[in-house]
Amino acid sequence: METAHDKKIWNEFVLAHAPVSGAFLQSWEWGRVNERAGREVLRLRTKNAGAQIIRMPLPFGRSYFYIPRGPLGAQAESERNILRMLKQQYRSAAFVRYEPAREELYFTWQFKTRDIQPSTTWITNLNVSEESLLSAMHRKTRYNIRLSEKKGVSVKIGGADLLDAFYLLSRETAKRDRFRLHKKEHYSSILKCMNGSDGAPRAFIALAEHNGISLAANIMLDWNGTRTYLHGASSDSFRHLMAPHLLHWRLIQDAKSVGLQKYDWWGIAPNDATKHPLLGVTRFKKGFPGAPVSMPKAMDLVFHPLWYLAYRFLRKLSGK
Repeated sequence: METAHDKKIWNEFVLAHAPVSGAFLQSWEWGRVNERAGREVLRLRTKNAGAQIIRMPLPFGRSYFYIPRGPLGAQAESERNILRMLKQQYRSAAFVRYEPAREELYFTWQFKTRDIQPSTTWITNLNVSEESLLSAMHRKTRYNIRLSEKKGVSVKIGGADLLDAFYLLSRETAKRDRFRLHKKEHYSSILKCMNGSDGAPRAFIALAEHNGISLAANIMLDWNGTRTYLHGASSDSFRHLMAPHLLHWRLIQDAKSVGLQKYDWWGIAPNDATKHPLLGVTRFKKGFPGAPVSMPKAMDLVFHPLWYLAYRFLRKLSGK
């Protein structure tokens, strides 16, 4: 049975070995979000390494493991040992999909695969003045922020009280941009589990409004000195008010006021990408000052080659 001490020790370990982006994915509380979704969550530790592991279902009673932004450890060999341990203790899994935190770990029967979390992101350094941030913005971004302010757009920060507004905007955005939307319960679980208590990550909703009409909303997450832009949505209406620009600027100002050091925009298209699902939002994010940060690509370490080949074949047939 989990205890507050267990959570504290685990999160301290994660923070001691945190990757530059996405450390919250290895937090105890992110594991709880997945457990509430009905998934089994494992946590393996050695003296020098560890990983939070999510078991994912496959047909015919099989499964594979997923390690977001991990394993974590003092050195690459320690991280490799966690993967070896996983294979030894859980032989029924077809493979493990992991996202190396710092560098690629080399194994035989390992293949690069599609990213689940973004492998390239844009990070704004908050350890400078607001004036410096404004002057470093693209001039159009700066203009849009001032326009939104002038037109009377306002921003408020809350939690579950803003979930309905966020979800309605998310449905509108998913329809417009043609992506699959999480169930509302997923966002609710993030807010409930990641509530900032006892050093846990803190998730919250920020909403931009004009005359009582919801225009844009984000789910943000604070941890490890970083504010991460986890989910965003905006209305098809009143787009000329440029609410998303002001929303992010207010969130940056607020992050500075509470002592955070970084603003992680959580995913941009790589510089050489000609086709990428994030191409559309990359220009918006890069309008704010920052620098690109690249993480190693996701890898599949195969435990059972025949099951893995069958999995790849079925995914190809389904077009995924």
